[in-house]
Amino acid sequence: MFPFKIVSYVKTLFIFSIFYSLAIGQDRQITSECNPGCNNCTDNDTLIYIKAEGSNDTIHQIWDFTWSTPSLILAVTAKNSSMNITWNNRKPVNFAITKQPIYSFAVSIDKLYEYNDLEDNGYIKNNSPQRVVPLSRVTWERKALIRTNQEVMLQMHGHLKDNWRTGIVDIKLDMLPFSGYAVQLPHLIHTANSSLLDVALVNVTTSRDYNASRLALRLLFASDDWANASFVHTMRKSLDDEHTPGVFEIVELLSPECFSHGKGGFVQFRPVAYSQRERGVASSMPVRTSGFNRTRISKSSAVNAFYRDANQRHVLVQELLVSFGETGDGFYKHDNYTSWSLTVGWGAPPIEGFSGLVLGILACGLAVPAALAVGGALLALLRRRRPHHPHHPRHRLLDDQ
Repeated sequence: MFPFKIVSYVKTLFIFSIFYSLAIGQDRQITSECNPGCNNCTDNDTLIYIKAEGSNDTIHQIWDFTWSTPSLILAVTAKNSSMNITWNNRKPVNFAITKQPIYSFAVSIDKLYEYNDLEDNGYIKNNSPQRVVPLSRVTWERKALIRTNQEVMLQMHGHLKDNWRTGIVDIKLDMLPFSGYAVQLPHLIHTANSSLLDVALVNVTTSRDYNASRLALRLLFASDDWANASFVHTMRKSLDDEHTPGVFEIVELLSPECFSHGKGGFVQFRPVAYSQRERGVASSMPVRTSGFNRTRISKSSAVNAFYRDANQRHVLVQELLVSFGETGDGFYKHDNYTSWSLTVGWGAPPIEGFSGLVLGILACGLAVPAALAVGGALLALLRRRRPHHPHHPRHRLLDDQ
């Protein structure tokens, strides 16, 4: 049996870990609508509006596919605010919020790059032969939609058709109003302030004159920051690989306000992608990012409609390329499949902690040797101090004995 104090210590660590995991993000009350205010929209016109009410503020989220360019927009306001969307020909052209946003942030996946990785590096370079495919060439079909007060989930199936090039782009968005880990690898942290995003590139036709084709995605960022500022790329070590075996790094792309004060927009992901539908260590591959570059918002996007009337001196717009693969993996044609996951959110990015199971194992691993050592020392001390019986006096042994 372990000493009572050691058992109590392990229980305390376990309970603390549970409360810590629950306190990563602020729980919110969520409501959602599909194509709110659009009288002419069809089942394949998809804009999801989510209102997430917290104790101190409200986060408005927009997931838009009506403009063909997948976009996620977050706007933070004071409590008791609402959003009204104006439509024109089944496309949103204006987003009006009843209270002035405290902060806003948007991410759009607007271009697919095919590049010829002649050096087999696993990432795109400026001088790599490359071709760009705008995702405006994708026709989106809504495959699944869940809207409850516990979850909002959207699954979109995109058909790419660009001259001779075809393929599938699958995107899944998931918003859960509490803190936890995603069910699917790489088990990213989600909070009430963020949404999970999964993207898969399936059977994309590659160029015949490229013998080493790989794919990359362009992410476009926009935020309520000075236009001459810059987003920040950071990579930090994770505490362990319990949730993502073999991956100890976490990449964070932070808006200036998030980097300085923890109250801006962020993208967080593990630098790992997968070459099979069944995700696992065997099908994992590295993810690499380029540096940030200044750019402009595409006019044919929900992001442009959202920021069009804003003071452009206070709208920061930058782009970044995300590429997938590693040396010797046979390039994209080997599996014709690449999937990648990220979270998009507001506030300080969540930080992983050890789970209750890991803390319990660590505590037991430290407590058992300590208990044995202390117990052995106490036993030796008691034996040395045990009084001798008066009828059995000590005798000195002689040399021949």
